[in-house]
Amino acid sequence: MKILFVASGNKAVGQVNSFVRSQYDSLAKAGEQMLLFPVVGHGLKGYMSNLKALRQTIQKEEPDIIHAHYSTCGLLASIACCVVRYKNGNRPKVFVSLLGSFPKHNFKYRYVRFFIKHIWDGALVKSERTRSQLGLPLPVVPNGVNTNIFHPMEMSKAREKVGFETDKRYIVWCSNPSRPEKNWLLAEKAVDRLNAQRQEKNEKPVILVPVYDHTPEQVATYINAADCMLLTSDTEGSPNVIKEAMACNCPIVTTDVGDVRERLTGLEGSYIVEDNNIRFSEIDKAVPLVAESLQQALAFAKRTKGKERIEKDGLQIAAIARRIIQIYQQLC
Repeated sequence: MKILFVASGNKAVGQVNSFVRSQYDSLAKAGEQMLLFPVVGHGLKGYMSNLKALRQTIQKEEPDIIHAHYSTCGLLASIACCVVRYKNGNRPKVFVSLLGSFPKHNFKYRYVRFFIKHIWDGALVKSERTRSQLGLPLPVVPNGVNTNIFHPMEMSKAREKVGFETDKRYIVWCSNPSRPEKNWLLAEKAVDRLNAQRQEKNEKPVILVPVYDHTPEQVATYINAADCMLLTSDTEGSPNVIKEAMACNCPIVTTDVGDVRERLTGLEGSYIVEDNNIRFSEIDKAVPLVAESLQQALAFAKRTKGKERIEKDGLQIAAIARRIIQIYQQLC
């Protein structure tokens, strides 16, 4: 089959997110004929500025399936395809990976459900939580993790590479602090509170390190160098960094978002912060809960068996590629 990936190219001009690239490469390695169309621009107007170029690409290449990542790329692909017919009379199938969450009060909930039912030829979600939100019988296929890159390393060597001191405690937070949905302020305040508590006990302070704009290989080294990986997002679909930290056997503290409960339940050394009475955007209420979980993770003081869980759950990138190919085959 010939597959055209349509995904945001705003990471750097023309460059897609690493998890999209990894999935693309894994499908190519599995024998699919892959093409990539990076969407450059922000907001609906910015995305629609790619319409003519995308339509020309589709008419020239005649892919069997257009696999769009995120709902806005799915909308763009559907509009681009609406007047396209191949020489044999066929049209491309539009398939969409829905990577976020869709609470009912969100406008995207209504339009995504409409497109799934009436426009798109198929869609998948990344977590049971998202499928439940949408109330539709969609396949659940998390992003896979590249275990050739994300795997356990000797901590002292990893620390030497990233410049961490051997006698200090480090927490990595793998996102860009400027993204409000990732909730950097909660991470900062929780670590400040943790350090105040540790100072009272004459314990060494903890250093919070934001990790972003790095290659996957560099991110893997930071995770292996850390005592703990922290995620404080308000909302997620299936956060890749959770699976990446698992593959590195790194202890994890995370808010209860996306599929983290499916991934981490029963995994010693991982801590899911939850309280049904608060939202994580209510930072002052959430800070004590996150700080407490971080203290537990630091007290754990060893590596987890996350890599074993990744393998048991079939979350290696090659295994996920096989599942996606089976869905493609059903579409065609």
